[in-house]
Amino acid sequence: MIELQDKDNDLYVIKINMQEVHTLDVPDLKEKLQQAIVSKGIKKMVIDLSDVKMITSSGIGIFLNINQSLKSQLRLASPNQEVQRVLELTKVTSMIKVFDTVDAAINSF
Repeated sequence: MIELQDKDNDLYVIKINMQEVHTLDVPDLKEKLQQAIVSKGIKKMVIDLSDVKMITSSGIGIFLNINQSLKSQLRLASPNQEVQRVLELTKVTSMIKVFDTVDAAINSF
């Protein structure tokens, strides 16, 4: 479901290995992300959305929640056009920075 990469300095890249993030997936995904933050002491996070083809508004709610708990140190990377459109329509892009690539997101810190 998720894949963690330690990039040093309390920065982690987390790849979501799901094509669709539906409402039913949200509790499990949220729990896994929160466990990773606590167990690894994550202070900065990039979420790689390159495998995600579709996401619901409740899935996006996870990002808002994590961004708040990380004190706005969350970046989203590599969304496809459909996911990018949902992020824009839900105004997530006004609260969380979104980048075309994981490297660009990492370099934004």
